[in-house]
Amino acid sequence: MNCDLKKTAVVVISVITTTAFGLLSAKAQQTKKVSMDIEFKSALHPAGTKLKLYREWPKRSLVDTGSLDASNQYKFHIADSLPAVFTLETRKPFLNQTIILEKGLCRIVLGADTQILVKGGILQTRLEQHLQQIKPLEKEWAAAGNQYMKAKNLEEKLLAEKENRVQAEKVQFARMAFIKNNIDNPLGEWLTHHNLYSMQQKDLQMLKGWFSSRVKKNIVSKEIEDKLQTLEHNLLLGKKAPLFNLISITGDAVTLEQLIGKNKYVLIDFWASWCTPCRATNRNIAPLYKELKSKGIEVVSISVDENSELWKKAVESDQIPWVQLISPSIKSRTVVDYHVSTLPSTFLIDRDGFVVKQNIEINDLKKLL
Repeated sequence: MNCDLKKTAVVVISVITTTAFGLLSAKAQQTKKVSMDIEFKSALHPAGTKLKLYREWPKRSLVDTGSLDASNQYKFHIADSLPAVFTLETRKPFLNQTIILEKGLCRIVLGADTQILVKGGILQTRLEQHLQQIKPLEKEWAAAGNQYMKAKNLEEKLLAEKENRVQAEKVQFARMAFIKNNIDNPLGEWLTHHNLYSMQQKDLQMLKGWFSSRVKKNIVSKEIEDKLQTLEHNLLLGKKAPLFNLISITGDAVTLEQLIGKNKYVLIDFWASWCTPCRATNRNIAPLYKELKSKGIEVVSISVDENSELWKKAVESDQIPWVQLISPSIKSRTVVDYHVSTLPSTFLIDRDGFVVKQNIEINDLKKLL
């Protein structure tokens, strides 16, 4: 396609500062509102297309709606304090564009190939540069995910899952680095809020430290603290392990008391036959099991499989030599008692019945040896 034949959609956001007559106090100057004319002009969207403008931060709220007129244009007029985070949305074709509004002009160009070019203030420029830099990493992550979906057997799935995890960590590292470099502006707060769902406990602890060092109080610090409290509430570390009485793969009833009475430690691993990372954990523990056993550490797997035949088939396939129990549902009593929300989930229990380590990694097991 020739360049001059490409259609574009243009969003022009002009910002005009307005002040009241007379002297303003310092506080008033900090909270003064700015009048914003947001003009949307599209060569891709037909007349009648509905537009929605949201203010995203600190609380998502609908600012205004409108529809393109016969000349495919619409103008929003709002007043708000800046900088602030907004989202412009349309359908058919779909557009969901984050805009960091500051004093100045923000221009969004949507090409016929759905490529978006955004030009705005300093924060918007930083955001766009970050998105462009992280795009190749996200592409590799998506490719690993697709490879996993296309895998025809367990061996292929295990390899693809490992690669998927590596690529995911690269994306997360880039996100965290960008947030750290923007702690002192709304962009860092917004991206933390926007990606909070994917943050692990170690990420949250780092974010808590970064934001707590700031003099300015912010809402995202409260969100981080709330999520950490939820995670810590679900942790059993240092607490008595919930008792259970489950059926083994040989049909025998097995209790936690029996297990901890015979061993120095018991490593409980919640898993399922359909969980590829779980199957990888089985194969990683297998070479260590004999030595673990000799050190007084017994391994016990608790499957949440609802189909017992698939469970037995996976145990045989992975050649698992340790104790195999089943609690056939993610909603079963034992799974709920242990607050299991992801698979695999592991708990190291000492002879007194206390959880001394949780979500233990293979490297941690090697250190125990």
